[in-house]
Amino acid sequence: MKKAFFTNLFLAILIIFSFSVNNGTSVTVPASDRYFVSPDGSDSGPGTEDKPWRTIQKAAESAVPGSTVYIKAGTYNERVNVKVSGKSAEKPIVFTNYQSDKVIIDGSDSSPKEQEALIHIGNQSFVHIVGLEITNNRNNDKDYFVTGIGVWGEGEGIQIRDCKIHHIWYTGSDQDTGAQAVAVYGRNGDNPIRGLVIDGNEIWDIKCGTSEAVALNGNVEDFRFTNNYVHDNNNIGLALIGDEMFGNEPVCPVEAVNRARNGFVGYNRMERNSCAENPCYPRNDNSAGGIYADGAKDVTIAYNRCSENDIGIEVASEAREKICSRITVRDNLIYGNNACGIQVGGYDIYRGWAVDCRFLTNTLYNNDTLKQGRGEINIAKSHGLLFHSNIIYTGPQNLAVTTEDFGEKYIYNNTFHHNLYYGPGGSRGLRFKGVKTGFVGLNMWRQKTGQDGNSIIADPKFTDAAQGDFRLLSYSPAIDSGDPAYISEDGVTDFAGEPRIRGRAVDCGAYEF
Repeated sequence: MKKAFFTNLFLAILIIFSFSVNNGTSVTVPASDRYFVSPDGSDSGPGTEDKPWRTIQKAAESAVPGSTVYIKAGTYNERVNVKVSGKSAEKPIVFTNYQSDKVIIDGSDSSPKEQEALIHIGNQSFVHIVGLEITNNRNNDKDYFVTGIGVWGEGEGIQIRDCKIHHIWYTGSDQDTGAQAVAVYGRNGDNPIRGLVIDGNEIWDIKCGTSEAVALNGNVEDFRFTNNYVHDNNNIGLALIGDEMFGNEPVCPVEAVNRARNGFVGYNRMERNSCAENPCYPRNDNSAGGIYADGAKDVTIAYNRCSENDIGIEVASEAREKICSRITVRDNLIYGNNACGIQVGGYDIYRGWAVDCRFLTNTLYNNDTLKQGRGEINIAKSHGLLFHSNIIYTGPQNLAVTTEDFGEKYIYNNTFHHNLYYGPGGSRGLRFKGVKTGFVGLNMWRQKTGQDGNSIIADPKFTDAAQGDFRLLSYSPAIDSGDPAYISEDGVTDFAGEPRIRGRAVDCGAYEF
């Protein structure tokens, strides 16, 4: 009896001690799989449902691996620095809205001098940010680079899901800074930011300066950017970046891994991302891509709907003599963009290259709406490109493929075959421009360049292109007109999720009939 009494007394004292006040301001937080935050809470409490914490920051310093932090409805005027890590994919730390509560992290009442990001995740792993609204981080000082969520350094298993991020603004005109909704910078040469997932978010009204709404930069590998709606931002929607400098030094000090790589970008809507009115650019510059692979490597870009951006999808390298390589752009719908549908290669001879990239089974429709002369596909500094099994339906200028006047030293060994072309001018109206050809029709393009020998000019017979429905009708000439040698990889489908090949050959365009 005495032994049991003293054992129970010891346990009671231990429990009381674990909740005791330390210096009158905080408590030792017991390990739990559930914590709670509420505007009516207190950071001196235990973070339970009936005694929640007051700030998200308290949870960001206290949660343990395998736990979920449930944040209740309200506006939280704070800048959160996540100082905890999960243990594994099975034991992450999740910060999420409670049930269907609307949770807003609002930076209106604080300054970027305190912390540039509204949520900062530096050198942490297995942290999930889910279901939060992040807004009002505004700045006009070139010395501060504001972001909604910033992921820095190294780490594994970071997820950003089902969030709404908006009104992250740089309002100055200096060209060396900006603002981003999500900024991922892998800055450790030995350890990457690996296994990143950005999924199901809506991102809009980002005044980017010379930056992008979302950027994956430096040592970032094995990432997924999926099911996001990125729209109405004043520069590039998503940038996958390599070989970039951060001030006077590389983003990542090890050149070989200073790039986003081994990733998948899919099932996104990228709309109205344009720098035409961005004060950091000449007015009507129109150079912002919905998706931009800038020095990235080994990335698949598929099943995206890119419309009304300056450029639908761009693949290039802006760093002098560096390369963007092995990018596969397939099964995308690219239509109604201001300058062109697909742009490939460094935009002048002093930039880098696009090398060994593939563009297949995409549907391009009525791009170059501002009639800048770039057409549906514009080729710049590049070699080893492959275009096959695409539908390329031009706008009223009838410009299918254009090539910059850089000469054969800078544009060579690019291949086009088994594409379907059409435009308002019909077979006689379509125009192509090669390295040496000037503007010519398909027959002269074939003769002078050796390209598109098996391609056709025909109306693809879309279901309702005016309403964005690019499925093929039963009598479409695009059916079985793609590359007969093309064999889709395991798991590859068409834009609608159907088998990619159903007949004698793959159909041209993003949809298989």
